[in-house]
Amino acid sequence: MTVRIGTRASNLAMWQANTVRDTLARHGIEAVLVPLTSTGDRSLGGQLSASVGQFIHAIDDRLLSGEVDIAVHSSKDVPVDVDERVSNLAYLERGCTTDLVITRATKGVPPLESVLNDTDSTPLASILEVFPDGATFGTVSGRRQAFLLSQRPDIVPLAVRGHVETRISRLMEGRVDAVVLAEVGVKRLNSVGALDDVKGDLAAFRIDPADWPTAPGQGAIAVHCTRARYEELAPLRALLNHEPTEHDVAAERALLKEVGGGCLFPAGVGVQGNRVHVHVAPENWRALFCQGTVYNMFRYAGPSDGLDITLPVQPLETPPMAPSGPRYISTLNSDRISRVLSNQGIPMDNVPVVDLVPLFDRWPSSFLHNYERKRDWPYLVLTSPFAAKCAVAAAESNPDIGRIPWLAIGEGTARACFRLGVTVAVCAQARNARELATYIVERFAADTPLFLPRSDLAAPELERTLRDAGFAVTSWTGYENRPKAIEQMAVEPLDVLVLSSASSARSWAENSLRVPREILCMGENARKTISSLDHFSNARVSVLSGPTSEALVKWWQEHRTD
Repeated sequence: MTVRIGTRASNLAMWQANTVRDTLARHGIEAVLVPLTSTGDRSLGGQLSASVGQFIHAIDDRLLSGEVDIAVHSSKDVPVDVDERVSNLAYLERGCTTDLVITRATKGVPPLESVLNDTDSTPLASILEVFPDGATFGTVSGRRQAFLLSQRPDIVPLAVRGHVETRISRLMEGRVDAVVLAEVGVKRLNSVGALDDVKGDLAAFRIDPADWPTAPGQGAIAVHCTRARYEELAPLRALLNHEPTEHDVAAERALLKEVGGGCLFPAGVGVQGNRVHVHVAPENWRALFCQGTVYNMFRYAGPSDGLDITLPVQPLETPPMAPSGPRYISTLNSDRISRVLSNQGIPMDNVPVVDLVPLFDRWPSSFLHNYERKRDWPYLVLTSPFAAKCAVAAAESNPDIGRIPWLAIGEGTARACFRLGVTVAVCAQARNARELATYIVERFAADTPLFLPRSDLAAPELERTLRDAGFAVTSWTGYENRPKAIEQMAVEPLDVLVLSSASSARSWAENSLRVPREILCMGENARKTISSLDHFSNARVSVLSGPTSEALVKWWQEHRTD
């Protein structure tokens, strides 16, 4: 019979499927490839938590329908719990399991070609020294993000999705400072000339495996069949299966399942015979990171019979209470900023004064069929942490929102997404609507569609500026601001009130809360609102300049330090 091989249509997936076909051909078995497109190939967003195994389900469905006889996958993409009607028929001999940090050609960083041709590796700490504060790394892998951020919490992870070639293209466009890729995939693409046009412009480090255990199954090619046909296809298994690879990958997958994780879990698990190498982050590592807390990793390297996995448990820390004396009183409601200031000896109390209510029925849905190509898909522009939280919640029942790329105004908004499991595609590092508009106009083609959920009290400047620049903007009221009832609180003259928005200023005034002599606010729109309200007439109002935590530290040191 002619064996029908189901595969994704990417260059890398076709390389894997061709390897299976060629192996069968050497033993006189005819086979044909049946390329298919998966849901994962049709997504650009950073929300992966709801779609574990998305790269393999569509292919395995063709097995179950009888359209193909076997399916070929990258083993690291296969969930630990697969459809019980599907069996793993074979693992081909494994390639290398290391990861590469790839950058644009940079002085002091080895050329990609030379790295692929040698065996040298570099400690992770030494690699990260090359990158400045706030460097952007393109990866949506929970393992890679957790490992990077445990060493460098200032790094900004961004969603760079798609085929390896697409991710490298985003790097070359300057969307990110680096991408983290499996070396085996880069080598396989290089072997067929798929990187010839760009590899001369790329530099790379191979991450020392001692610092970076592999993703379970990385480097191995898995071949699936239906459970009902396993015995019938056993002759193919005899030709394809590499027993040492099968042993190691099965052990890695079993360990990953033991700790309760899937392919998105922040765990590196490598097995070679009787040797095990494991790193696991706490399950709540995202929340710890977003809070500004250093998190501890479980680490083990040694014989498998000596392994006793005790997952790290690290509760979130309660922000310290402000001592007596001058303090910031803030409506930002940010534990991370409170912790940053506390580490500088600067007290801050968070006093949230606004309830923000999502209006999910107003968000556009089922819109992607209007676009012929992924490159034409809109960007979702998020202008505040609450807009980010609304978007994450909306995506749970509105899958098209989760599939498009998201653009965050700044790091606080990006972190709000990240804490909830979504990695934004772009972080503008803008402080206000004017800077965000400038960022978009300078870096995006004017034919890029933009989706803009806004508050019911949002100023029109951002949308107006983008439309005037030629952008097609779809905007809607995605959430409402509702003042909270706040009890009167003690406020001393030397305290400093930090008002995060115009709506917070209005709520503060409506509650008739006391006002100190100094007010700091976030942006010109908030300043105008504060100045228009008689309640604040006796206070001096200043607009913060620069990243929020840094600006607050600088202001305090200049105005409240003895």
